Amino acid sequence: MSTTTTTPRDALTTELERLYYVERELCDELETLAADVSIDALDDGRATGCREQLCETIDEHCSETRRHCERIENAFDALGEEPATRRVPEFDGLIADKEKFNNVVLNDELRPLYYVETVLKLEALECTSYETALSLASTIEGEESEAVVDALRPNYDDERAMRTDVESLADGGAVDRLLAASPVDDARRESLDRI
Repeated sequence: MSTTTTTPRDALTTELERLYYVERELCDELETLAADVSIDALDDGRATGCREQLCETIDEHCSETRRHCERIENAFDALGEEPATRRVPEFDGLIADKEKFNNVVLNDELRPLYYVETVLKLEALECTSYETALSLASTIEGEESEAVVDALRPNYDDERAMRTDVESLADGGAVDRLLAASPVDDARRESLDRI
């Protein structure tokens, strides 16, 4: 029976492949999400603020994502590796859940609330992956470690800032106004988290 040993460098390369997959796929998904959010079938002006804030946040994240891909490519270069991707089932699952929600829940007033939660989950996934990659990079020796950390640290800082922005949106007045505008009772609102 043969056993293979995974070195910290191998583990880091795998984590970079996961990050590269998420960041590359995310931009397309964010553009779709922005289009979904901007569908304006609402007559109630109270809902507009939440949609506009969420669209701005998504657009900003999409711009950041393009820069993140370049920095991850720099991290691959520092390791002497060709950029490659590795599927991330957690990410794919979140995107599939969003599509399922779109196909099942036809209430346009509720979609931004679900999208806020989806973006929060995506941010949590990204932050965790960057933390793992940064931790792994710190365990390898040499200049390549420092170069990987230098490439990834700004991405991690961006993700943390974006997560804070989305949390502020989720806790802010715009969502409260959207909830007030929605003809959904409290019991049905709670069920959104379980979809």
